[in-house]
Amino acid sequence: DSFYLIIELQSLCFYVLASFKRDSSFSTEAGLKYFISGAFISGLFLFGCSILYGCLGTLNLNALNLIFSFSFANFDYELKAAVLLAAMFITITLLFKIACAPFHFWSPDVYEGSPLSSTVLFSIIPKISLIHFSIKWISLISLLSSVNIFLLYCGVLSTIIGTFYALSQNRLKKLIIYSSIAQIGFLVVGLSLNTLNGYISVLFFLCIYIATSILIWSHFSLFYLFQYNTNCFFGKESSTLFLSSLTNLFSANKLWALSFVIIFFSVGGIPPLTGFLSKIFILSEVVNNLHYFSAPCLIVVSSISVFYYIRIVKVMFFEPTK
Repeated sequence: DSFYLIIELQSLCFYVLASFKRDSSFSTEAGLKYFISGAFISGLFLFGCSILYGCLGTLNLNALNLIFSFSFANFDYELKAAVLLAAMFITITLLFKIACAPFHFWSPDVYEGSPLSSTVLFSIIPKISLIHFSIKWISLISLLSSVNIFLLYCGVLSTIIGTFYALSQNRLKKLIIYSSIAQIGFLVVGLSLNTLNGYISVLFFLCIYIATSILIWSHFSLFYLFQYNTNCFFGKESSTLFLSSLTNLFSANKLWALSFVIIFFSVGGIPPLTGFLSKIFILSEVVNNLHYFSAPCLIVVSSISVFYYIRIVKVMFFEPTK
């Protein structure tokens, strides 16, 4: 399966990038965690592929599309259960790779311990190829409604976990990481709808997510470099960026503080910014598909997530300098 080779070659590069800072125990630990968890999930993916091949006799996507176009009603119960199990294993692998809850357990520690340049790379770039394949895979197994329901619950859970864990974070890097887990939840909810408009909403959300992620991480890296140079000038050791590091930033650099506000408000879904439009498209599709429990849940959680973005604004604009 060429997709397996692609994700493994990609993951192999990320294992090296995570442990690139050899003199740092945190970087080494991050690379080791990433490698062990990635090896386990790769075995799960291969197990799912082997079951699927044993049941259907092929792993070619075109052939699988032809097979899945027929109804499974006349198939044996054992065969249907085996195909569903294989589809779940492959779907769980995709959720793990894009760091969607509850399979996100590796991402906070790995992203936090990795060098900043590596974190920027493997928190943005893999999402493009993985979401593209996820769209193909979910549309392929459209008859297996259990997988779509599973994806819907995972997407809602990811937004809840990402949002509530971000509320308690004081480190700026971890706050961005948990915020991205919450954003991935919206993508997974859009995938679970398995409709054309749902996929269009997912691709639009993905474009906005990548653009805002690049802006957030670039601002973070510039601020980290600024703090590092300042500490070197005063002969201090470089330290982790906390929310308190942004204290009274507006008085020091108004343009920088305003750009921070615009980016974070866009991610939070404040109208009329593009982040609001991307979330509205997915929420409208959720309502159109009669998921009346999921839509209010996503709206409430998105409203709660605005709190930690407003907290950043409070620190930058209104917090007195210590």
